[in-house]
Amino acid sequence: MKRTALTLFALALLAAGCGSQAAVQSSGTPGASRQSTQVVSLASTTTPARCTVSHLSLRLGAAGHAAGSTYRPIIFTNKGTTSCALRGYPGVSYVAPSSGAQVGAAASRSAGVTVRTITLAAGAHASALLQLVNYTDYPASSCGARSVSGLRVYPPGSKAAAYVAFAHTMKACSSNVNQLSVRPVVKGRTGQ
Repeated sequence: MKRTALTLFALALLAAGCGSQAAVQSSGTPGASRQSTQVVSLASTTTPARCTVSHLSLRLGAAGHAAGSTYRPIIFTNKGTTSCALRGYPGVSYVAPSSGAQVGAAASRSAGVTVRTITLAAGAHASALLQLVNYTDYPASSCGARSVSGLRVYPPGSKAAAYVAFAHTMKACSSNVNQLSVRPVVKGRTGQ
């Protein structure tokens, strides 16, 4: 009987360690020397797959301006038929018009912002607020201004990027000055 109790306890710990809720059920007659043990799942928690470029369409939201910077949300829309999840910061950089080469440093991550997992149902939106510092705020000698046509955006955790075009060509620093800063993804279209 002690052996059966220890076996049941061990199976319960194993099931708890696997992250699922489980009940341990014994079958057999009372007092029998040998009992069979079975683990029955009570609930399964399924986390949606990470959103990739193939699941998403990306665009820039409306611009806001403050103290030499423009703020624009990068809007991620789930264009698939099943839910997917985003968590963390997207990778963002300026892109040259004809070559598609990166211009300047990639966006830094805004500190002090809580990171959450955002589940996107089909057709739902998430966004990350991007700060674009005006290139004229930097000395010409440390900026090296060049034309840019849009942004290369990697969804959080992704190794594939999407291109998000600007309405017209702009200028950005080609040096490593901190001209872009991005927040983690949040629900909705505002980035806040």
